[in-house]
Amino acid sequence: MPFVKANGQELNYVMMGEGPAILFIHSLGADITLWRDQFEALTDRYCCIAFDLRGHGGSSYDGAFSVLDLATDLKAGLDEIGIDNCHVLGIAMGGPIALTMAARWPDLVRSLIIAGSFVDMRAPAKGRIEATEKRLMTTQMHDFGLEYAETRLMPKTPRKTYEELAEAIAEVSPEAYIDTLKAIFETEFTEELKAADAPALILCGDEDTVTPEHHSKMIEKGLRGSRLRMIPGAGHLLNLDKPEVFNRMVGEFLDAQSK
Repeated sequence: MPFVKANGQELNYVMMGEGPAILFIHSLGADITLWRDQFEALTDRYCCIAFDLRGHGGSSYDGAFSVLDLATDLKAGLDEIGIDNCHVLGIAMGGPIALTMAARWPDLVRSLIIAGSFVDMRAPAKGRIEATEKRLMTTQMHDFGLEYAETRLMPKTPRKTYEELAEAIAEVSPEAYIDTLKAIFETEFTEELKAADAPALILCGDEDTVTPEHHSKMIEKGLRGSRLRMIPGAGHLLNLDKPEVFNRMVGEFLDAQSK
């Protein structure tokens, strides 16, 4: 995989296909491999781009950071590879990052797709962070990743997908994982939601217990002209649980925006 220097970081990335650009922003602990099925489905007509976020996959990490830092990394990375506008798809923690990009650089973001996400998770932040810190003191990251997969993926999702998610999480250091958790949980993103002004599709799994439907409804209410669609039988990482349905909904939305 190629690397690009951006905003003082070294970011691992992949870019495949030709056509209008789509930036994919992965979830906590994951990496660019999260989007394998989406790249396969969309690179026939889109240029698909994904970066490992700071502290994840093959990208660098040099201490605590904010969601704005992550958004700035991605903006700088796109600048370096010559992308001046793109559709942006963020899942889970990728949602606040996508909203931040749309609010900060409206000319960059052609449309938004936000899946299984949120704008304010401060209420459970303290307990979640403390419990995770305690768990990581006695657990290897791969084992923690398998535990994480069990709580995020649906029982019918292939077991290979569980292992792949655990392997990605195993590449994240405990320190980077906690710093990411703090960045996304200790800040609200309602101002970014208000400022974002791009056509938007909101997706939510109807069995998502991590960011259930009311989180997506909040995003839909705050984003002018957005539409919420539920995916039956999907949990938090709906692109892994129901890739065919996810890809169809995403493709239909993007095709309509690209006409």
